[in-house]
Amino acid sequence: MDCTSDNEVIITKPVQVVVQPTKDGPMMGFAPFLDFAEEFTTGIKFSMDNVLCITTPNKDLENQYSKMFGSGIEIASSIPKI
Repeated sequence: MDCTSDNEVIITKPVQVVVQPTKDGPMMGFAPFLDFAEEFTTGIKFSMDNVLCITTPNKDLENQYSKMFGSGIEIASSIPKI
């Protein structure tokens, strides 16, 4: 994600989180966002006026994204203290 100005951000290969109900409960997955656009791989510009919020994903979601679209490197979960 790159900021081009105070009111614009460029995201390469953006994805959307999709929640699907299953018999075992909801499951999350990713779906490419606007992958039919030529700018999908070079960067799609988004106006910050259209951004609702910015959050940090939990480690499971970040690891799943990394496996599918990134380096494939997983971030270790913190080990609970005994």
